[in-house]
Amino acid sequence: MMLFLLVVIVNGEPIKDQFFYRDIARCNIFARYIETGKVDLVRDRRVQKQENITAYCIPKRMPRNTQTWD
Repeated sequence: MMLFLLVVIVNGEPIKDQFFYRDIARCNIFARYIETGKVDLVRDRRVQKQENITAYCIPKRMPRNTQTWD
């Protein structure tokens, strides 16, 4: 099954937890929220990147029983 892994890097180190999403758009929403620290991008369209935090999604082939967060 094709899933998308949310990769979060803090101070140059990837976090150990793995969060998989079936939908790339949903994964990217969380990546953006993590990078910007924003929880409501509709009201505040300014997007500022947090220091030392990077988040992005990559495709991964995983077993069908993999837990997803969407």
